[in-house]
Amino acid sequence: MDSTKLTQSITGLSHSGFYVDDLDRTIDFYTKVLGAKLEWRNDKSTNPLIKMYVGDFGLSIIKRPPDEPKREIPHSIHWAYRCEYQTVEDMINYIRSLGIDVQGPHPHRREIGICSWFFMDPDEHRLEIEAKYPNNEMRDEMVERCKDTVNRHLGMYGSDTNKRKMY
Repeated sequence: MDSTKLTQSITGLSHSGFYVDDLDRTIDFYTKVLGAKLEWRNDKSTNPLIKMYVGDFGLSIIKRPPDEPKREIPHSIHWAYRCEYQTVEDMINYIRSLGIDVQGPHPHRREIGICSWFFMDPDEHRLEIEAKYPNNEMRDEMVERCKDTVNRHLGMYGSDTNKRKMY
């Protein structure tokens, strides 16, 4: 297979897998916060696991084995979910209404119209909501309107000086 056929064969991401301490808490969080759908659950295996979908992206979530230590997660590792720019402020306000600390908006300076917000799941996995505005002017108007809600002290954005530790 040559590189052209290879790139045509790969059609996107399927899923990501990670450990959590409590499957029920994880199901509750992802369904309430991101509208995830539980596809299946297996509590009978050695390591109980679930499969959830946020949109068409799968989350293969495994209950952390008792002998598996929590490891610090590098700041660069996170899951970013797309949201329509027309509804992103409502989405962020909803997440905040659930008592979840959100950092942002953070405009991307190298991509036209892109803006991000960051927050943590109960197991300290960093999540991102990303919206693409039609142009930088619309994005910048929203950033100005929301400048008092950035919460940079949370340390979840890549350029933050004091990065939050994640386990």
